[in-house]
Amino acid sequence: MDKPRVLTEFARVINSDRYQYTQSDIFLMEKMEEKIAVFDVFFRKTADGGFAVVAGVQEVINLIEILNSTSEEEKREYFSKLIESKQLVDYLSKMKFTGDIYALRDGEIAYPNEPVISIKAPLIQAQILETPILNIINMQMAIATKASRVTRAAYPVPVSAFGSRRAHGFDSAVAGNKAAVIGGCSSHSNLVTEYKYGIASVGTMAHSYIQAFGVGSAAEKQAFETFIKHRVSRKGNTLVLLIDTYNTLGMGIHNAIEAFKECGIDDSYKGIYGVRIDSGDLAYLSKKCRALLDEAGFKKAKIFLTNSLNEEVIRSLKEQGACVDIYGVGDEIAVSKSNPCFGGVYKIVEIDEHPVIKLSEDVIKISNPGFKEVYRIYDKSGLAYADLITLVKSDKDKELLIHGKELVIRDEKYDFKFSVLKENEYTIKKLTRQYVKNGEIILSEYEKLFDIMGSQKYYKENLAKISEERKRLENPHKYKVDLSTDLVNLKYSLIKSIKSEIG
Repeated sequence: MDKPRVLTEFARVINSDRYQYTQSDIFLMEKMEEKIAVFDVFFRKTADGGFAVVAGVQEVINLIEILNSTSEEEKREYFSKLIESKQLVDYLSKMKFTGDIYALRDGEIAYPNEPVISIKAPLIQAQILETPILNIINMQMAIATKASRVTRAAYPVPVSAFGSRRAHGFDSAVAGNKAAVIGGCSSHSNLVTEYKYGIASVGTMAHSYIQAFGVGSAAEKQAFETFIKHRVSRKGNTLVLLIDTYNTLGMGIHNAIEAFKECGIDDSYKGIYGVRIDSGDLAYLSKKCRALLDEAGFKKAKIFLTNSLNEEVIRSLKEQGACVDIYGVGDEIAVSKSNPCFGGVYKIVEIDEHPVIKLSEDVIKISNPGFKEVYRIYDKSGLAYADLITLVKSDKDKELLIHGKELVIRDEKYDFKFSVLKENEYTIKKLTRQYVKNGEIILSEYEKLFDIMGSQKYYKENLAKISEERKRLENPHKYKVDLSTDLVNLKYSLIKSIKSEIG
């Protein structure tokens, strides 16, 4: 049986659906390949009706780097085995990305229908990127958004992501842990995530480690003492003992306390030390263990709680007064268990500077036409008040915003729902920024391409500017995302034009 072919980094670029290349073949034969298209990546809704956290933009930019740095020979090696049309193979083998990419940055808080990424490029270049871009963005935004919910529920107690074994494959485990960190997790457990992104991984022991020393109390204590002896002088000398292998209160906590004492570990220890509970009534057990640790003089000993945790369970533990210093969350974050399919889409909105629109019987699927950008408006207290989607080119509302003039923003569907922004009583931030220009990656002097902790810091700073009502996990207060007057007029003029041709 033949082995699967070895894939290079370029395989990420063509990790695609066949129809994108079928269409591209037609575009090439019809000499449409140089038409300049604009595609938007956006999502239509979130599971809870609130916001999402942007993650994966850095990988999308890296995708362009891979495409442009791959040799013609390597590209031809792939395409000649996959594409029937020799003309298309020749075109694709020589093709480099020469367009522009605009995006919200990783760590940005985003709302439905806002362009998270806009690709402006010759038609085939933009078309073939659809699946690889959505593959990146949908997975990472699902995980970052879930991590945001879990960490908001746990706050101020930190959350560690450790769901690699339940993740949906290699990339999901590696990039997923990175996305979880962007979404607020304090740490992660994946070794390759640390290697690739430079974010330190954490981890101590599993039940199998304790069982490897035998069965019963003496074996458990020996496992603890051996662990402490060998780990105390190591880099990242965290000493967290898993105490529920046999019996948490009847055996595990007592063996942990004795092991710490006999190995000379106390509150003067410079590293982190403590216990982890992975089963049972976590609220009850954590309170009992806290009392026993304090009584033994281990007041700085940490208690880690794990075991199928999510935002609802964590919120319940808080209500019960659980004694916890860190939560460990696995599959709920790793696969965004409550909402595993994020639902981002990739839609063409302009061709050769002519706006286009998709209509549908489902109103939610009607797209917003034209080349667009997003502005966030803050009230006098500094809280995010509304987002306004404007046209990149001539847009009267955008000009008023930029100059701080009085502006009326209206709900697209209900004209009676409007807000008046008075002159100089609000501030704005342009969320859309350019990352690729004419095929070249451009970063500001203070940016690095894979600055994961910088993205987390950016997310947390912007989360602080969202009102508590809009951050709540259930039925969050609706946030205004409106279209500029010029964009609304453009959208409905196109709808009217199409409708006039029907029946």
